[in-house]
Amino acid sequence: MKQNPHFETALSWAEAEAMVTFKPFKPSRTDGYTLRSIAIFVRDHKHRELPASERSLEAHYEGFVLTQVLKGEDVARRLALEVPYGKLPVKTKIAGHEARRYELGPQPEADDIDPRSPAVIVWHDAELLLLIASDRLPADTLIRIAESVY
Repeated sequence: MKQNPHFETALSWAEAEAMVTFKPFKPSRTDGYTLRSIAIFVRDHKHRELPASERSLEAHYEGFVLTQVLKGEDVARRLALEVPYGKLPVKTKIAGHEARRYELGPQPEADDIDPRSPAVIVWHDAELLLLIASDRLPADTLIRIAESVY
């Protein structure tokens, strides 16, 4: 499989932390899903190296992905609370932080080319935007995983 040139793989949480300018949140609860990889977005669409302050982190587990990126408080808040990540957002809280939840979509028909809409939980913690998504786990499970980063 060809590696995406926009990402570099961190071999541990400590290595990932050294590649970004924030302390990554690590979930203590994963519902038994193991960490498969930690990818750091390091090059833009023109293959220019991004400064550490503009990098994002994607922790890929077997059943979900947790994305984190430093955006500044105003931008992180807008991205978490105003930008849609699915249909019918529902207001919720993650450890006291305003959040939005999007439910897992129905299984598509066998001949449908569009995939199932993922469940998404998105929130911000000051200037850090956090998003957890899964195409198989329900939003309630993702909320418990999201809360476990605190």
